[in-house]
Amino acid sequence: MKAILKPILISILILEAKAAVRRYKPRIIAVTGSVGKTSTKDAIYAVVSGTFVTRKSEKSFNSEIGLPLAVLGLPNAWSSISGWASNIWEGALVAFGPRRKAHFPELLVLEVGADHPGDIARAVSWIVPDIAVLTRMSSTPVHVEYFSGPEEVLHEKMRLALAVPHDGLVIVNADDPLFMGEVAGLSVRKATYGENKDADVRIAMTEFAYEDGPLSLPKGLDVDIDTKAHQSLKISLQGVLGTHLAYPVAAAMAVAQELNIDPEVAAKALSTFEPPKGRMRILSGKGPSAVLDDTYNSSPIAVEEALKALDKISFNRGRKIAALADMKELGAFSDDAHIKVGELAGGIVHTLVVVGEAARAIARGARGVGLAEDRIVAFDTSAEAAEFLAEFVRAGDVVLVKGSQSMRMERVSKALIYDPSAAPELLVRQEKEWETR
Repeated sequence: MKAILKPILISILILEAKAAVRRYKPRIIAVTGSVGKTSTKDAIYAVVSGTFVTRKSEKSFNSEIGLPLAVLGLPNAWSSISGWASNIWEGALVAFGPRRKAHFPELLVLEVGADHPGDIARAVSWIVPDIAVLTRMSSTPVHVEYFSGPEEVLHEKMRLALAVPHDGLVIVNADDPLFMGEVAGLSVRKATYGENKDADVRIAMTEFAYEDGPLSLPKGLDVDIDTKAHQSLKISLQGVLGTHLAYPVAAAMAVAQELNIDPEVAAKALSTFEPPKGRMRILSGKGPSAVLDDTYNSSPIAVEEALKALDKISFNRGRKIAALADMKELGAFSDDAHIKVGELAGGIVHTLVVVGEAARAIARGARGVGLAEDRIVAFDTSAEAAEFLAEFVRAGDVVLVKGSQSMRMERVSKALIYDPSAAPELLVRQEKEWETR
């Protein structure tokens, strides 16, 4: 029954969303890439929502059903038939009912994903972005098992940029050779961001910030941005870690330039920007310790960035611990990708905890670069890993927790944070719909 009803539901919601876009004519900013989409979308929203009436994709609404929900401003009804019926009714009122332009946003900031070939092609058949933002690609992107290879994933992502009209703008990561190579031939206007010295919005410096006191645990990230007008801006991100998080900030500043938002205003908005749950958030752990909660999802390039952040941390006491679970949807690339993660982790961590069958290859990679056997612990489930780490972690430790969403590594983070009762406010997948999964 679900297999029959879902396509019908999607078709109705897309029809309504398409009609709403045609009716209200909002400007559309659309974000895609292998990693960093949600953080970039949220950073852009933080900048533009102070100047324009704006709606963004909630959480990671980037699929064929998530996009129309985001456009119409409707929630995910999960398995509730009455909830979906209400969504269809509310969507119809937005699209075809009495005009409510005052309630429809001037700007839509949308995240556009590609789980399968044709996903973005179908999306741009009814969503035409005025601004397309390209984040970062990976040589082994997530969802690659559904494509012929990484090149097909890249070409699918590029369909968003190809859909931008002649008077629109493509904003691209200047440090990503794959996207830069693809956009070179586009006739549409382009703007760049990144560490590259020629970027229109340049990341001039990133520096970790630490708490005062003997443990000196990490507390945030300071970012210096130079704009095309040669204006230098300092932005402090609280409660997150990783130099890769400077890229959403820079992308948002590039959008601000295009929309003529004052750079100082944009920088102030970004200083209050809080990346979404499960994306390199620094949480207070027992002991006290620090939990780097990166549990929303996982891919080779995202794990690499998270481990680089862990490596860069300097403190007086404690151990660097990584709890890494399976990276799903990598198909034939899975074993090699997990081994490479292990090789990187083996040179960084004091203790490595792996979770899941595929993650056993992470352990093999770590052993291969010399991490001692007694520093590697393997479990089948996140619940087992959580029980072990809750006893193992001590004062001053920094623990990176990461895995694909089906591995449910947020259970590990919940076991480690100082106040587990605060999990609904701090961690991903705390809704009732996830309890039995």
